[in-house]
Amino acid sequence: MRRVAEVVLSTREPSVHCVVWDMSDGGARLAVAHPLDSLPRTFTLMLDKDGSIRRNCEVVWTDSRYVCVRFV
Repeated sequence: MRRVAEVVLSTREPSVHCVVWDMSDGGARLAVAHPLDSLPRTFTLMLDKDGSIRRNCEVVWTDSRYVCVRFV
């Protein structure tokens, strides 16, 4: 799966582009166009352009390329 999505960090910051590499009912693995060390522990993942499909996420782990989240 390689699906373009947006990470909504807060209402004060613009959303950040990402690519969903893997997704299940419980979570996802993302490549985020944002420094991973400054990514907040929780954020909203917007899965479509009109914002109708959103998932609240909590970071489980990160490495040099990906962030793995669980849906909360």
